[in-house]
Amino acid sequence: ITPVMLPDVIEWCRDRNIVCVPGCQTPTELVSAYRHGAPLQKLFPGVTGGPMWVKAVSSALPFLSINPTSGVDLDNAGEFLKNGAASVGLVAPLFDQAAIARGDFDVIAQNAEKVMANVREAGPYQRKK
Repeated sequence: ITPVMLPDVIEWCRDRNIVCVPGCQTPTELVSAYRHGAPLQKLFPGVTGGPMWVKAVSSALPFLSINPTSGVDLDNAGEFLKNGAASVGLVAPLFDQAAIARGDFDVIAQNAEKVMANVREAGPYQRKK
């Protein structure tokens, strides 16, 4: 998983059967990553366009498997999925650092329950044809 789209890295990984998930910001970068062999394309940062951007791009380019990150949170993960994201990535919103420092892992469990409720509400992933 990288923050940028580097064709040489994607190809190196592809040639060794290693999954590479490159960071992309534009439709051109997403398509380039796909064409170089990235099975999943990370939209980074996801906050830039939001769920409607994902909807527009995934509708026009249904062969992509877009994975928004950095901008996905407990409340909007389901919206990204409803609008065409193949998956989402979130770490910071889920793992509250203050709660970890206190040893309050119930907060993390509650965060996980909340994000999973939003993901379930999005329903099963439907691959576009």
